[in-house]
Amino acid sequence: MRSQSRAERSPRGQVLVIVALGMVVIVSLVGLVIDGGYAWGQQRRTQNGADSIALAGSTVLAPTLKGVAKTDGDVGCAVASAATSNAISNVVAYYTDWTGKLITPNVQVGACNAGAGAAIPPGAQGIKATGDRQFQTFLARVIGFNQFTSSATATAVTGVLTNICPANAGCNVLPVTFPLTAVTCDGQNRQLQIGVDWKIAQLTDPLAADYADPDTESIIPLCSTGPGAVGWLDLGPQCGNLSSEITDPCNVSLPIPTWIHTKPGNVNSLDGELNTFAGPQLGVADDSLVLIPINNNTCDSNPNTDGLPPDPTADDPNCPGNGNASGNGQGNGSNFYYHIPKFATFMLDRAYTSGGNPPDCNSAPGAPLSGGNGATGCLKGWFIDYIYQGPVGPGASGPQDPGAIGIQLIR
Repeated sequence: MRSQSRAERSPRGQVLVIVALGMVVIVSLVGLVIDGGYAWGQQRRTQNGADSIALAGSTVLAPTLKGVAKTDGDVGCAVASAATSNAISNVVAYYTDWTGKLITPNVQVGACNAGAGAAIPPGAQGIKATGDRQFQTFLARVIGFNQFTSSATATAVTGVLTNICPANAGCNVLPVTFPLTAVTCDGQNRQLQIGVDWKIAQLTDPLAADYADPDTESIIPLCSTGPGAVGWLDLGPQCGNLSSEITDPCNVSLPIPTWIHTKPGNVNSLDGELNTFAGPQLGVADDSLVLIPINNNTCDSNPNTDGLPPDPTADDPNCPGNGNASGNGQGNGSNFYYHIPKFATFMLDRAYTSGGNPPDCNSAPGAPLSGGNGATGCLKGWFIDYIYQGPVGPGASGPQDPGAIGIQLIR
């Protein structure tokens, strides 16, 4: 009887072993699901961290395209700070060109403040960053995995913007344009240049004291004479009349360069709408940023000889004038076309468009004074170096160029 009892108990022990092994398998499978999902989330965080590192480095590079002095140590500090903020380890960053390709020979970003005076290599317009982060597991420890490591790579580049985002994404375009090289309205045709006559303020703090400095505030004359001196623009059929284009910015995504048609309307009654962007105090930087289109040519007829609307992606600034070049820079009035190669960021302080504002436009704050009887109005405010996120192209805009600079994450 005892022998039979032992024989009966033997299969029970085997079942316990099978159950135990089965539990290990089940726990392992559950662990893979739980820890796998957690790992996926951690991988996303790591990728976001790598994105931040690349963007931080490119943000330092962006001002160099306008002649601002930066060093390899500055880039290294930005990379290190972003890595710390995002808990990314083993970071390696290299300089790239504007397409995201490593420059030749390959140059690694230096450590923060190590050789702080070292120069940024020529042609550097981007950062490619790689890093990783470790995280603890949960149930995967049953099968010997106490922690996982996730790694990610990201590339961000900087350059001249090739597209202005729509208004609902934060790019408010003021529907008024003036020439890339403007002139005074006093009959002397004295040229005015951004960065020389009109100073450019660095955007470090929108309420920084330098914006209230008369040396950095600009007066833009709205000259009533000369073809294409000032144009009020039609930013799209969805925008309604000229007044609503100002009070409720509705520009769509605008490629650069682009042709934009004149918007008819009573420009002498727009002070209120324009000053919705300006703060209550004259000469104080309590205002909103807007984009102002800068034109380098005008047409008195449709730039497209086929009669269709102008090609918004046309890089050619020449006006064919229905088959000849006579239309270049010609004409005035409501049926007019402006070639826009770039947009300038402007902090509007005050608008004077009622038509009888020579005293306001010939007195401080702001410079240079408009002068002459042709300056029936003006805009006062600050040109701002501001960095946008969006598609970019090669080249630099230079220290005196108003063209907006962008940063693009391309990975």
